[in-house]
Amino acid sequence: MNAPTAKATPDRPSQPVPEAASAGQPLILDGPQGLAAEGGSGEPTLAMTSSAVLGLQQASGNRAVSSMVGLTAQRVAVTNQATSETLFNQSAAGGQAGAAQYSINANYEMTRTGDTGVTVQVRIKFLRQTRNTVAPAPPATTPRVGQLVGPQTEIPAGTQRDFATNTMRDAVAHWSGRLTLVGEEWNAFRENTRKRLPVTFQAVPVWGLAEEAHNTVIVHPPSVIGGSTGNPIDAGNFYETKSDASYPANNDIIYAHEYGHLIGIPDEYSQSNAQMNALLHQAAPGSAASSLAALDRATVERMVLAAMSRPMFAQLQTAMPTVTGAVRAQMATIKARMATAARTGVTDPTVRAELTAELIAASEARLAGGIPNAVAFETTANFSSRNRAGDGVEAALGAATLGTRIGDAYWRALQAPHATNVAVSGLGDVRVNVQGSVFSAAGAGTPQAASAAGLATSTVGPAAPAPAAAGAGAGAPALPSLPPPTTLAGQISAMPATWASAGSALEAGVTPAAFSTKMVAALRSAAAAAAAPPPGVAPPPRFARAPEMWRRALQLVTNGSTEASRQLATDLVSSSVEPILTANVAAFQAAVRTEVTRLMATPPSALAAVGVPDPNMAAMVATMRTRLEAAKAATAGTGRDPGAGAPAQDVTYSYQGLMGSNATADLRADQFQPMAGQFNSRLKTFWERAFRAEVR
Repeated sequence: MNAPTAKATPDRPSQPVPEAASAGQPLILDGPQGLAAEGGSGEPTLAMTSSAVLGLQQASGNRAVSSMVGLTAQRVAVTNQATSETLFNQSAAGGQAGAAQYSINANYEMTRTGDTGVTVQVRIKFLRQTRNTVAPAPPATTPRVGQLVGPQTEIPAGTQRDFATNTMRDAVAHWSGRLTLVGEEWNAFRENTRKRLPVTFQAVPVWGLAEEAHNTVIVHPPSVIGGSTGNPIDAGNFYETKSDASYPANNDIIYAHEYGHLIGIPDEYSQSNAQMNALLHQAAPGSAASSLAALDRATVERMVLAAMSRPMFAQLQTAMPTVTGAVRAQMATIKARMATAARTGVTDPTVRAELTAELIAASEARLAGGIPNAVAFETTANFSSRNRAGDGVEAALGAATLGTRIGDAYWRALQAPHATNVAVSGLGDVRVNVQGSVFSAAGAGTPQAASAAGLATSTVGPAAPAPAAAGAGAGAPALPSLPPPTTLAGQISAMPATWASAGSALEAGVTPAAFSTKMVAALRSAAAAAAAPPPGVAPPPRFARAPEMWRRALQLVTNGSTEASRQLATDLVSSSVEPILTANVAAFQAAVRTEVTRLMATPPSALAAVGVPDPNMAAMVATMRTRLEAAKAATAGTGRDPGAGAPAQDVTYSYQGLMGSNATADLRADQFQPMAGQFNSRLKTFWERAFRAEVR
């Protein structure tokens, strides 16, 4: 269409007028069913010359003209608005993410009620059918796992109908009231009339096999678990029962996502860099600065963190004897503090009350009178706080147990950054999903192995020295010298020496109150386990004799106090070490970000001021950038739907909104561009300018 011309008026700046009017051509105005050229009903249209229309408008106004030519109420069916989408949700060679293509067919009815609003209605036929869950035996290739098989049948009145009705009611609530179509009506002789049309979304269930509907959805019974083999939740299959591990979001969010597919909105997760860049271009307002380079930098940063995770974890294992040796060197201090806490904590009224209650429950009624004496004796005169503290601390801080605990905590700290989002201007939060191919990119035998090992050593610390041979030297064994204080191993090894000082983590954490709390919890946990024996195992009979009850009292106190000591010692190490691990990963991430910025965002003229980078860090960042650039080049120009044959990816992206990961119920205006286009082509009046979507 040519740009509209303008007609000057005495009382306002020039305003554009419809092309046909400016050209002196007859105006063809739709009937109530939409533009005949767009598949309308073919009802008669009204032709008027431009001068006649403008004269009528001047005399009566746009609304009167619109009323005369039948534009006050409109309803159109949007049918077979077919699109497709590519998701990188397949397993590919080397741990990359492979592509699969899926179809989306939007079918719905859009009704405009004058200037009061718009309704989008989807009629959903709910039926029963089964899905195949067994892979076909070769050479057969069908039915595929997940394929619907057997006849479709109607759902009788009852709980399944209630589930479908209630599910869609709750799902649609996430859509209604959030979209407004915003536009204006052209006026020849006064300011244009601004219009805001709120959009209401509906899902209308139908139940008959022969009833007309926009979409068909199969409802699976409670015995079939959504998320089990062959039973993914999708826009055509709803489940009364789901796996929370596979689908942690609530049902209303999950099925609100699926409703989005029924009105034509694609998924926004498991996307390639090219897809996310296309989405950014579509989503960001025209005035927004480009976020593409920032997202690329964040991607390279995450790739380096992933590639270095295993080398850094492995390096800590080589330094672990030094770390655990430093902790175990403080065992005497820990045990002494634990014994003091146990001696007082075991006599706490809550501990004695729990012991008494458990012994009463396990004994015949005639023994109840002697139970308080047994509890008092076992928690005072017969209680060895030193032995119980020693046993518990040794169980918690054995070299192997301690090494495993610290190593596991470090791995969690290394993975934590990957669970955080990247805030993208104009789009929202995006999750960068680094694939296994990157986590193994710096392993032994890879070109990056040497750089990764050097970087891990400088960050984590050197390997512990080999133990001295038996008989070598004289005197008591001494701890090896501490690793450099800037390294992770050096910082952890220096930490236990602080426990001997006033106000330390040992003094604050190992107290009588903390001990009694742990002991009560340990007693209750053991009692709950004993109260639920395995099937076929009868519970033990109640104690009938006093010696049995006294032995049980001793056992409860011994086990409960030992377990309390073990847990307190474990908490002491965890509370002291985990902040060091977290800080180490944060510092490493900051160093990676600095090098990424130097390489990808610093002008050449400013490089000298940045300084000379660590060569190992520079090599790792450059390698990951090269991998990302190769992936971008392989999918360049493919847009939002590169097809099932698209190259596998090292990194994918998930938008954290309703049509992405379901982490939030966020929606964006650009997701409704196709719907706004349908409205503008079929429901907009002659005098109105194109409406745009606005989302709250």
